[in-house]
Amino acid sequence: MTWKMDVSGYVALLILLATIPTPPIVVAVTVKLSEFCALPTPQNKCISVNKTDGYRVACSNGFHEEYLAEDYFLLQTLMLCHWPLDYFDPDVSLRPYPKLTKLTITKSNIKEIIGEFPPFLRNLKTLNLSHLNLERVKPSVFRYMSSLEVLDLSYNKLNYLYPPTIEYLPKLKQLWLAGQSWFCKNDLFWLLHLPKDPLFNFKVMDSNRMICGGYKYPGKPVIPVLRLLSDLEKECPSSPPDNCVCTLDHIVHGNKGASHYLHPMITVDCSYRGLKMLPKKLPYNTTTLLVQGNQVSALDDLLTNRHYANLLDIHLDYNWISSISILEGSRWLTQCRVLSFKGNNLTKVPTYALDNAFQRNNNIGQLYLGANPWRCDCLFAPAFQDFLIKYQSLIMDLSDIKCSYQQDDEYYLTPIHDLPRNTLCRNSAKGINMVDFWDSLNIFLASLIVVIILKFIYDYILYKKYGILPRIITLLP
Repeated sequence: MTWKMDVSGYVALLILLATIPTPPIVVAVTVKLSEFCALPTPQNKCISVNKTDGYRVACSNGFHEEYLAEDYFLLQTLMLCHWPLDYFDPDVSLRPYPKLTKLTITKSNIKEIIGEFPPFLRNLKTLNLSHLNLERVKPSVFRYMSSLEVLDLSYNKLNYLYPPTIEYLPKLKQLWLAGQSWFCKNDLFWLLHLPKDPLFNFKVMDSNRMICGGYKYPGKPVIPVLRLLSDLEKECPSSPPDNCVCTLDHIVHGNKGASHYLHPMITVDCSYRGLKMLPKKLPYNTTTLLVQGNQVSALDDLLTNRHYANLLDIHLDYNWISSISILEGSRWLTQCRVLSFKGNNLTKVPTYALDNAFQRNNNIGQLYLGANPWRCDCLFAPAFQDFLIKYQSLIMDLSDIKCSYQQDDEYYLTPIHDLPRNTLCRNSAKGINMVDFWDSLNIFLASLIVVIILKFIYDYILYKKYGILPRIITLLP
């Protein structure tokens, strides 16, 4: 009898338990919430774990019908993954959960956060928005998150993050920003000031995994690139009288012993600034200098100024340069890459010096000499023509290198490389072929030398055999 009563008691107890309302998804979960969201495909369900600090819930592909939000008013940890929309509205989706202290939204195609995280989430301490497709974060989106300590925005498509976005978070301790889409420019300079800026008491935990994206410096680490840009801004001769503009064109990897470093390639543009001399100071490792349309006449800095040591390309078009003889024998000519002297006052150049330097220069790629008043006389034009023909693959404006005006000169404005060699030195005013004249003079001098040598040999033999001195000796006093 006692046994039957015990059985009936168990049956009554089971019936009583079945009538108690319980959340349908509260189950003994063997899979961790993070592992649940790590699955590659949406699971179309929610799971929960009851911990001592409250329920922890993870939902894949949004909330579901069997999920009763009112049963989770005290929910403190929520993880959402594979969110079905390309936007997320925290005011709508999170209103039932005012007690949240940790929120994770990940593995989704969310491009934008609508509105702001509302004030009822003031207890939120950890916010993880990683592995989404966020393209921008409005500065005011976290304005009510006064208790937030950890913010994870890593592995999104963010190009920039303005300081006001972080200034709303007075208790922030950790910021995660790893990603490969950052636009590396001065908008991110605040990252360099974090250790010293009293306004920011947090630390970027993964700054070494922040990578530049976009059209400039792709694949380069953000922090080293920002340091190069910051140094460039300080060293650029942007103040009067130079008023130059400096740009970091490229960054290449370099090796120095066993260490690796980033090698900047900088362009300084001082064109059309009314300069009468080259800038005295250039940023470290300036490779290109643009000084077109000024009044520069001297090139001494190319040889004596240490700031020009790494300069490869110089554009001095339309200045007042009348001679480049100072560059003769210089090391700079043997390492330059682009040399442009268009539209200056050059009438001649030391072709032999240029030829000798270019034969040892493995970098030389472009040479511009057009629109100068070249003199097409016999002393310069033939050698210059040979130089132009030899380096015509490097000279980009060959057809613009023309003879300047001279009275009664039939070759005025004729491209020098097209001048006929057999009449190049004809003086039309006197009707004298200067080439024939110099050839005749050379033959005469050579013959005279031969006669002198033969006369010396004859006098030597005569003296040896007969002891007779040359007649000129007897005539000397």
